[in-house]
Amino acid sequence: MTSNKAIFDFVNDPQKLQLLTRANESLKLHNSHHKRVIFVYTPPKVGSTSIVSSLRLFGSHLFDIIHIHDEEMLQVLGHVNGVTVNEIIQFNKYLGKDVYVIDIYRSPIERKISAFFEKIGSYHFNNRDEQVNTYNVTKVINRFNNIFPYLAIGDHFIDKYCISVPEEFDWNKKYLLVEENGIKYIKLRLKDSTLWGQILSTILQIHISIVKDYETTNKPIKDLFQLFKTHYKIPINYLTILMDCRYFNYYYSPEERREYYDEWSKKSCETRSGYTKEQFRIYDEISRENACIDYVQVDHYLDEGCMCKACGLKRVELASKVVRGLPIGERIVHTEAKSQLIQRRTTHVNKLNHALQHIQMMPRKIRGKDFNSEMTSIVNGKLI
Repeated sequence: MTSNKAIFDFVNDPQKLQLLTRANESLKLHNSHHKRVIFVYTPPKVGSTSIVSSLRLFGSHLFDIIHIHDEEMLQVLGHVNGVTVNEIIQFNKYLGKDVYVIDIYRSPIERKISAFFEKIGSYHFNNRDEQVNTYNVTKVINRFNNIFPYLAIGDHFIDKYCISVPEEFDWNKKYLLVEENGIKYIKLRLKDSTLWGQILSTILQIHISIVKDYETTNKPIKDLFQLFKTHYKIPINYLTILMDCRYFNYYYSPEERREYYDEWSKKSCETRSGYTKEQFRIYDEISRENACIDYVQVDHYLDEGCMCKACGLKRVELASKVVRGLPIGERIVHTEAKSQLIQRRTTHVNKLNHALQHIQMMPRKIRGKDFNSEMTSIVNGKLI
């Protein structure tokens, strides 16, 4: 648990305050007119991108929404050094903002598979995803099993938030809401994603609909990913070990754990041994040195969060489609939204000019009536 004194220790450290101020500037929080900020502070590959895009689509007019996995991501994407994610969260509370922090738990095997495929080219095989997509699936399964115990471990809510964690997860409500030092910490489960909109709408007091986003089935590696899911069988000793995982036992009820075990035991195989800790250390060191691509993603959101007028109009358009259950086949990218708005305005101006030319060619005695009718029809197009 973090005390009130500890949470604001940086007040008496001018250098730390300066670093935190720079961090807020990098995250575009320093001059925001919003008094509410949401930090989606989760491990990778737990469904956080979908949450971020949904929050931006429906809540950008009320909240600043920051997505972060760890300090490495802070450094790569924001060039932020010398402060932790927790310190930035606490700093914004110190500034008087209403602060929410969201984390998500994902079932262990699925999370490991997703984490493996996220960096399969850049890290695991030192090749581009398009090339790895043609690899033999048996070779890929063998590599995955060798490093299985070391993939996607840990939990931010329990390990990194430094808060008092309830004795049990609320399996009835399907979420946790812990308020500590004035900061509201929310824990969700990916298995309850169909309820996220309802849960977040209740907590945040605005309407939120959840959009699917950045799924592996839509990436260059999708063919190999589908083959992997079809052919993969988990070594039974790995499955047995996972049943004792503290996070799995905390977030899943006894009945849910039994169902999970039964489901995967049907897709299990004989025992096997993966890399030792020392072997994995060497594997990790070599893989990092050989990595041909920076695996920190920067362009995978449906909504990048730009607050310009063009992106705002595009946001309203896409949010309307989500509410009506229509598919979304495009992203909100500033350059594209701006280009589309310019095109719409140009089209509108051309229609106005055409109408004016048409009116000027009319007989004077009926021009006034038809002019009003023509102009009203064009203006009702609501092109801005």
